[in-house]
Formats: sequence, C-alpha cells, structure tokens
Amino acid sequence: MSELINNRQKRIEIMKTLVRQLHGGSAPDKIKHQLETMLVEADYSDVFRMEIQLIEEGIPQESIQDLCDTHTHVLRKQLDLQETPETSPGHPVHTFVQENAALTVKTGLVKLLASEIDKLDDAIDALPKMREIQQHLNDLMDTDKHYRRKENLVFPYFEKKDVPGVPAVMWGKDDEVRNLLKESIAGLQGIDSINAGEAKAFNLFAILPAVEAVDEMIYKEEKVFLPTALDLLSQVEWYEIYTQTEEIGYCLYVPEFEWMPEGIAIEEMKVPAVNGKIQLPTGSFTLEEMVSMFKTLPFDMTFVDKDDNVRFFSDSPERIFDRTRAILGRKVQYCHPPSSVNIVNQILEDFKSGKETQARFWINMGPKLIYIVYYAMKDEMGDYMGTLEVTQDLTEIKNLEGERRILTYDQKD
Repeated sequence: MSELINNRQKRIEIMKTLVRQLHGGSAPDKIKHQLETMLVEADYSDVFRMEIQLIEEGIPQESIQDLCDTHTHVLRKQLDLQETPETSPGHPVHTFVQENAALTVKTGLVKLLASEIDKLDDAIDALPKMREIQQHLNDLMDTDKHYRRKENLVFPYFEKKDVPGVPAVMWGKDDEVRNLLKESIAGLQGIDSINAGEAKAFNLFAILPAVEAVDEMIYKEEKVFLPTALDLLSQVEWYEIYTQTEEIGYCLYVPEFEWMPEGIAIEEMKVPAVNGKIQLPTGSFTLEEMVSMFKTLPFDMTFVDKDDNVRFFSDSPERIFDRTRAILGRKVQYCHPPSSVNIVNQILEDFKSGKETQARFWINMGPKLIYIVYYAMKDEMGDYMGTLEVTQDLTEIKNLEGERRILTYDQKD
C-alpha cells in the first residue's frame, strides 16, 4: 500500500512540474502532450490532489481552470464509463441531475435553431429564429441558481473537509459559463434586425460557445463533481443542504418530492423550528396562518429583491398570471419575453434611482379588466429594498353600482 501511495504522489509531483513549466511559458504543445500522457495513467482523485497542492503552492487559480478543460478532455473515455449518480427523488444530487437534464434540452434546442439558420441563404431575415434562441438563452440563465446552490451550499463542505481546490476551480468555470451566456444575451438585446449571414457568425463566435460551456459543466458535474460529493458528504450534511435549497431556488425543474434521509434521527439534522409565531411590529401569526392569509388575499403578489431576483409569490387559488417555484431566485428580466425586458429594466432603474415609486398598468384579458401595479419598497432610511408587483382582477369591482348595506352573501358558482 505504501508503494502505491508513493507512486501516486510521484505521479502527482511529475504532473505538478509539467503544470509549472506550462505556467512558466515553456513550449505549450510539448508540455500539454506530456501532461496528457501522465493524465491517462492517473485517476481523477490524482487530479484533484494535484490541483489542491498547486493552489496551495501559489499557482494562480486561472491556470488551474485552463488545465481543468485539458484533463477533462483527456480523461473523457474513462469518465464516459462512469454512470450518472442515482439518488432518491428530492435528494439535492437528484435535483442537480434533473436540472441538468432540463438544461440539456435547452442547449439542444439552441443548437437545433443554429443549425436551421446555417441552412438559410445569408440574405434571409433570421431575427425570428434568433429571438427564439434568445428566449432559450434567458432560460439557460437559470444555471445561476444551479451554480449558486452548488457554490454556496455544497462547496463549503469540501472546504471543511480540506478539499478546497475543487470548489476554487469549478467556481471559476461556473463564472465563465455565466459570462458567456450574459454576453450572448446582451448581444441579442441590442439588435433590431439580423440576416442569416450575420446570425451564423454570431452563433459561431458567441452563442454556440456559451451552450457548449453549459454542456461541458453538466458533464463535469455528473462524471466528477457529484460522485465525489456523494462520497465526501454525510446524509446529515446533505439534509442540511436540502433544507436550504429552496432559499436559492431551482433551475428549470422543481422537485415534487420531499426528501428525508433514512436511518438518521431528526435530532441529528438540525431542523429549524418553524412552529413559533412570526412577530411583526403590528402583530404576529404562525407560519400556517401566514400561508393561509396569502392564499386568501383577493390579489396576487410577487416580490423581487434589490438585486432583481424573484424571491416570493403568493399562491392564490385564482392566480391571474401563472407562477411556479422554478422562478424563485431567478432574475426577473429572464421571466419576461425579450420584447418587454426594456420596460422591466426601465421600471427597476427608476425605482432604484428614486425617480419613481410606482408604475401602473391595466389590460383587458377577454371580459376581464386586470390591474397591475409595481411598487418600490424602501427601508426606514429610504433605501431601495426591492419591487412588489400586485395584480388584481377589477372586473367585478368596476361593475359595482349603488350600495350594499345589508348582509348578503354572494352566490357561489
């Protein structure tokens, strides 16, 4: 066993030497070839150890991130043999995998639309198809919630167990994906017309690299990161992650199952007490009473925080505009069609600057008159806290006439 450990560390030392030479400017192609040869003999635990040691020894994280793509490519044949981890529905890993499946559908649709544009004559108008791509890219920005759960809920356990290299490198790769998606969306938001020739170039140099980066991260998560995390974390730790997941939100998928680890006492799992009353300046109620109150109110509410993330919506039985838990934690801009994003941004800009405090709209939906008001929320110092959207069906109120002073119950449908 000691010989095996020694051989492993020797292999890691050789790989570290090659990486240092690469970082120092030595002939990149030659060094990469030698490194790839070493990686074929290594397993991923060797690579993790190498990355951790290099970071501890002062090699910049950016250099390790570049290496990450290299060793993933070299080890792909070995990684392909590893199955996607299976867990019970509701388990955080199961949720990550289901989200990845939904993301894969979206990246596939973007690639399909790009291939359809490739078949068009260059002079043909490609704006409709590019708008479809833009909507799919908006949906792909949900990766931010997926990555934030990984970074803020799972990575800390790696660090507690003295495995900081993996989070440091993967977080950097997450940021690369975010930036590629943001740049692609920003480029599309600025166009009013685009022909197929221009669209082909934009897809090649901006959009396809972005969706390929999403797919590559899915591969790294399912073949390397999630299996490693399952081995590293205890059931209690996974439950701690589970109880905090909804605070950040989900990515294109919302689990329909509650998850509870088997064979572990509730006392071990640090379940937060939720049975006490919520105390406010003007009164208090239990959590159950608060939930019921929001369901009873005759209007819908949606709260967007100061960073433009959707944090809450009321669950009224007759909600006017559909809401699902999938939007929680999502940028509000990506919850609207591209044609109305400029209006959303204008409202938020005016609220944040203090120029305006409310924006009102009313629209006809068939026989109904729908009233929508956005309110700027401020703290006691007058600083912007977020935006509250209130939506109400005014049809019945608009049609009221005279007075009703005697108790009369309305007829139920």
